[in-house]
Amino acid sequence: MSFTLLLTDVISPLGKTLEHELEREPFKILVPGAEVDWADPASLASYLNQHKVDLVLNCRGWEDAFHAGGQTALVQTAQVLASHCAAANIPLIHFSSYSVFGADPKGTHSEKDAVAPLNETGRAFVQTEELIASQLPRHIILRLSWVIGAYGDNLLTRLLSAYLAGASVSVNRRLRGAPTALSDAARVAVALIKQISCGADNWGVMHYCSGDACTQDEFAEQLLQLLIQQQLLTAEPSLSLIDEEPDNEPLSAILGCRRVRDYFGVQARSWRPSLLPLVKQWLHNREQIKAAQ
Repeated sequence: MSFTLLLTDVISPLGKTLEHELEREPFKILVPGAEVDWADPASLASYLNQHKVDLVLNCRGWEDAFHAGGQTALVQTAQVLASHCAAANIPLIHFSSYSVFGADPKGTHSEKDAVAPLNETGRAFVQTEELIASQLPRHIILRLSWVIGAYGDNLLTRLLSAYLAGASVSVNRRLRGAPTALSDAARVAVALIKQISCGADNWGVMHYCSGDACTQDEFAEQLLQLLIQQQLLTAEPSLSLIDEEPDNEPLSAILGCRRVRDYFGVQARSWRPSLLPLVKQWLHNREQIKAAQ
């Protein structure tokens, strides 16, 4: 029996990684193009009805939401999907973020903790979660910690760009997270989809992050040491530490992952073994861009 999955985005780094991971699986993958106008609910309804979708995997607008003014696609897509998935009884997996939490000093956030967003990104993610939860019983909201990868704008790529330019880098020793590779997040999503396709009936808010927490400055130092060991630095960067609590960012991005473990048997992985391959991939991407210019 075939299982048809709609993936809402393959342009962003997260979307590309999800598509790559899903290509190895026996699912039928649909990626709407110009035939779906995300601002027109009727357009999506027509697409869903035409293709008999079994599950929707939504990451559209996820990365843009972390940039000023980039939250529109995230909220708009969730609003349209929640309504029409509910009408068609189609389950939805939606990516969310640790940024829904506030400034409380709690070291690890569980799925039951109250949300209290401190910035526009967090407020947009809370809004999308509420839109989905209020309309769609069969949903998984999958919150992620710091996501790192060789593509896009994330903590790893920002540090690499600064280090290799010999620039000054500021990191906050008060901020804690569990860096999670894009490929690891995609691995978890595929694990959930496989079990849902086989009849798993576990829904609600769930967390995933790597099993290896650190402070922002510890991650930056680990990366710097790796670059030194690999003799990849052509200039000496300057690393300065900020030792004060930010007023617009949760102090902790560490997430308790009990539900994905208990409901789906998902085990957390460390980010450290993936660091060197990610650095090499980033360097390869940079050389390709230079060659194309």
